[in-house]
Amino acid sequence: MKNISLYFKEGSSDKEYHIQLIPMGKGFVVNFQYGRVGNTLTPGTKTPIAVSEAEADKVYNKLVKEKMGKGYQPLEGSIKK
Repeated sequence: MKNISLYFKEGSSDKEYHIQLIPMGKGFVVNFQYGRVGNTLTPGTKTPIAVSEAEADKVYNKLVKEKMGKGYQPLEGSIKK
């Protein structure tokens, strides 16, 4: 499983975003959870059905790049490959 935890803190904003690439059946899914730090996180998925590892990796990397482009940063030691 590949996952990353991203955090964004600026002014009164204190948010977190977690992304996982998870094996499921014969394929892979990309799931995420987000919300304010300390509150209940909202879950979701970018792949409603399992896809190939290459496709899931592409979706995972795109989501990480998108969030980091919005100012989210990984917490030291939170990246697992």
